[in-house]
Amino acid sequence: MNGDAELRGAVLRAAAGAAKDTPGVAFLRPGFGELLRGTVTGRASRTGSAAAPSVVRNGRVAGVRAEHGPGPGEWRLRVHLAVRRGHRALDVTRAVRPRVVAAVREALGHASGEEGGGAPTVTVTVTVTDIT
Repeated sequence: MNGDAELRGAVLRAAAGAAKDTPGVAFLRPGFGELLRGTVTGRASRTGSAAAPSVVRNGRVAGVRAEHGPGPGEWRLRVHLAVRRGHRALDVTRAVRPRVVAAVREALGHASGEEGGGAPTVTVTVTVTDIT
């Protein structure tokens, strides 16, 4: 695996872990293609406990997409998730966004070996796909 793929994997895992650990998140929603291929390896259980980030083949993580932005050090992430019944979707999305930003910045800092340097620009879009 090359450095870019490893960095992208670290960003995806950090974002997925932060999103899943947010109160009110039931699970991260796999994409349609992942569902068709049947490659999703983890999902929330019936009891509602969050499983580990759902790692999918080809270096993807279910429910999280990441791409480099136009400028250096810019990342754009899209998180698709289901909200637990009894939680307001707006409150959950507002809680997920800063957690994902912080986790991704930390992952990027560790990957580059920088501590306290210029913080990378991380943009996060959260989409609620279901309420369970």
